[in-house]
Amino acid sequence: MSICRKEFSDRMAENGGITKKAALQATELFMETVKDFLIEGERLLLTGFGSFEMRPVKEKKGRNPHTGEPCIVPEHMRVFFRPSDELAAWVMEMRKEMDTDGMQG
Repeated sequence: MSICRKEFSDRMAENGGITKKAALQATELFMETVKDFLIEGERLLLTGFGSFEMRPVKEKKGRNPHTGEPCIVPEHMRVFFRPSDELAAWVMEMRKEMDTDGMQG
């Protein structure tokens, strides 16, 4: 299941004890700020969470999805997210707990 922006900001409001409107504004501001740093060519490091950065992707062979004809996908920039070791370890631990709880129930 994917979580949309509204659901994300609603959860922020609930967890933070703020209004849904304030949480949505904070979500929008966060996203715009991340975009600004990426456009400026900066690597954004959020300690304990992860990092965002733009990286070049080499030219490659591809196919037109409508016609199936081969084509060349030109070199372009792509956003990459790398979770911090702390976040990755936490997610793995939570998954293990969920798997263990699921087996017992």
